[in-house]
Amino acid sequence: MFQGHIENVAHLKKQSRLNKTANEVIIVIEAYRTLRDRGPYPPDQVVKDIHGTFAFVLYGSSTKATSLDSDVDGNTPFFWGTDSEGHLVLSADTGIVKQGVGNPLHHFPKVMRMSFFL
Repeated sequence: MFQGHIENVAHLKKQSRLNKTANEVIIVIEAYRTLRDRGPYPPDQVVKDIHGTFAFVLYGSSTKATSLDSDVDGNTPFFWGTDSEGHLVLSADTGIVKQGVGNPLHHFPKVMRMSFFL
């Protein structure tokens, strides 16, 4: 899931050697792939060069790792909660989260750039 906008798309495409048709989702995927291939880097290293307002969830099927990230200001809507069985529910749509978890639902933290691997 990707929600938002990346402001420095051209720079990131050039840095990652991506073609001109690559979109924001491809940029995020390639950033994670590059860091994964270079060694064990903390998740926040991936998003430190991304400028804009965004929130995204990235799942790596080969590593079985999930990363949850948002921009520094947390301006992009991104909500979470846990269902009755303790499963994490994430969405940019409050209705989806409420349907899955009821209340309470939570905003993704705005305090700082967040980056988690689950």
